[in-house]
Amino acid sequence: MEDLDQRLETAVKRRNTLESAVERLRGKLESARANLEAVEAECRAKKVEPDQIDDTITRLRSRYQELVEQLEQEVSDATKALEPFLKEKR
Repeated sequence: MEDLDQRLETAVKRRNTLESAVERLRGKLESARANLEAVEAECRAKKVEPDQIDDTITRLRSRYQELVEQLEQEVSDATKALEPFLKEKR
């Protein structure tokens, strides 16, 4: 009988530990959902739909690359245009 009592006590302790773990996980899940809602709201405030974030990032990276290339070309053109004047100074 003592063996059964010990097994019962062990099982009850494990159950209580699992219940505590489940409660902690529920709290984390609730917090994660709240954070997700906040991030989605922030995205929408910036006129970006959360389910289209990958497409938006791809489009923005492409636009960024285009603008950098445009700036590089403009700087190159300006350097060429100023070259005769810069040579006279030397």
